[in-house]
Amino acid sequence: MDAPFIKRGLPKIQPVFAPVPSEFPTSALYSSPSLGRLWRKVHLACSPFLRRPAVRRLYQKPAPQLLKLLRGPYSLIALGCADGTKEALLLKRLPKPAYLLAADTNLSLARRAALRLPARHKKSCKIDLLKPLPAFHLPPSTIHATRHPRLVTLFGVLPNLDPLPLLRRVAKTMRSGDLLLFSANLAPARSGFAGARKVLSQYDNPLTRRWLESAAQTYRPKLFKGRLHFGVHPDPRQKSLARIEARWIAPKKTVTVFSSRRPTTAQVETWIRSARLKKLSRFLDPRGEEAVWLTQRQG
Repeated sequence: MDAPFIKRGLPKIQPVFAPVPSEFPTSALYSSPSLGRLWRKVHLACSPFLRRPAVRRLYQKPAPQLLKLLRGPYSLIALGCADGTKEALLLKRLPKPAYLLAADTNLSLARRAALRLPARHKKSCKIDLLKPLPAFHLPPSTIHATRHPRLVTLFGVLPNLDPLPLLRRVAKTMRSGDLLLFSANLAPARSGFAGARKVLSQYDNPLTRRWLESAAQTYRPKLFKGRLHFGVHPDPRQKSLARIEARWIAPKKTVTVFSSRRPTTAQVETWIRSARLKKLSRFLDPRGEEAVWLTQRQG
């Protein structure tokens, strides 16, 4: 007699599906070994850093000025360092740091960077650049660690994250007089949107399409059937900032699979001032597509 009553009293369990986001998290583009391999093919074939010596030289141009500013032992904090390729170019022109902290969202890459980069004392760690950053405490094994000048690098990160909040988070962890050397991909024109359209072909090509279409097709929850479309759009948080986007367009929903911000030099320098940093130098690619800024934390 009790069984029917119990059955009627049980609520019907409905399957719960996570909603499809309006924009992919960056991690979704590298979430499997096969996607990682496709990205590497794109990087090797399309990256201006690998294809153009002038872009690689940008990462060594700050060295003479840094030699004057970093007198004696110094510490290097490499944020978003990946495998340390760009930092290694810089360190070829600088003395070996007394202490190195290699930090990236991917711990295995941070460890590779720590192995690759020269320093007397080394540490690697995983870091989430979307969250408030921890204080960068130096180990007691480093002689006079707290008095060392500190150089923070942030290479290749600004295109993929909201730039002003990121620079503010980094600046908050810096002491007065610390140096920040960072790079940005640029829109090579006075108008950010016209400049972004000039470099759109660096993104809209068969290899990049194959990588992003594979990411869209393997994403869960599954997307509706659609097509990939590249274009230049205003950044959702800063309408004057141009953003190159790859959008998955389907009948019921459009999802941004990939995005890359392309600011003008004037926009970057506005961010520098807003983050309470002082611009010391700017090193610009001859085509105006990339630049490196040397800045300093103000009191």
